[in-house]
Amino acid sequence: MTNTEADGALYARPSAVEAQIDEAIGLSRSDLQTRLSITDRSDPAYLRSECLVHLVREGRRTDDQQLMSAVLPVLLGRCEANLLVKVSDGGMPDAANVRQEILENLTDLFVSDGTGEFPNELDFYECRFNMAFRALRIDAVRREARRRKRSIAVVDLPPSDAPGGPDAYEDAFARVSENFRVLPTQEWDVFREPFMKAIEALPAEEREAVILVHVLGYKEESEDPDEETAATRCNCTGRTIRNRLSRAAAKLSCFKEDL
Repeated sequence: MTNTEADGALYARPSAVEAQIDEAIGLSRSDLQTRLSITDRSDPAYLRSECLVHLVREGRRTDDQQLMSAVLPVLLGRCEANLLVKVSDGGMPDAANVRQEILENLTDLFVSDGTGEFPNELDFYECRFNMAFRALRIDAVRREARRRKRSIAVVDLPPSDAPGGPDAYEDAFARVSENFRVLPTQEWDVFREPFMKAIEALPAEEREAVILVHVLGYKEESEDPDEETAATRCNCTGRTIRNRLSRAAAKLSCFKEDL
C-alpha cells in the first residue's frame, strides 16, 4: 500500500487482517469458497471485508478473473445488506437508486484500481473497510439530498372545494415542499417524524400523489406524451392526481403553521 495517513505514515492493516490475508492467499479455491460462504462474523473462519478487498485487488493485478468472480459478489452482497438498513426505502425518496449508485461507485473503485488520479484509493478499504464504506455511503446520500434541493419545486394546487379553503392547503404543501428542498435542519427534524407519520396515514393513492408531486418533484401531468409525470406513474389523469392532492391537503393542513 502507498497511501498515507494525515501524519504521513503509510496506511497499515491491522495485524488480524494481515494474518487473515496471508492465510486466504494460500487457500485452494474450494476452501476459499467454503470460507466465503460463512456469514457469522463471530466464526473464526469468517473472512473480514478488508481481506476480501485485498483478494479482489490481487485478482485484478494478476488477471485472475476466477478469484475476482468468487470474491467480489460476496463483498457487494455484504454492502447491499448494510445499505438496506442504512438507506432504507422508508428513510428517503428513491432509496433503491441511491443504494444502486453506492454499489456501482464501489465497483468502479475496483475497476479503476491502480489508475487515474487516485490509483490507491482502495488502500484505506483494506485497512478500515467499514469506515471507508460509511464515508462512501454518506457522500452518496448527501449528493442525493443536494440533487433534490435543486430539482424539487413547489407545485401550486388547483382551487378546492374542501373545507378550510384552498389557500390553507396550498400553504401547507408549500411549507412541506420548502423543507424537502433543503438539507435537514434542526427545526425540520422536530417536525419530520409527525409529518412523515401523517403522510403514511394517508390513503395509498393520496400518499403516492403527495410523494410524487411534492417530494420527488414530478409534474401532475404534461402535454408531452413521453414525459413521466405523477399521472403517468399512477396510470390516471391529471385531474385525478389533483383531486387526490386536494383530499390529502385537507388532511395535512394542520401542518401549515408548524413546518
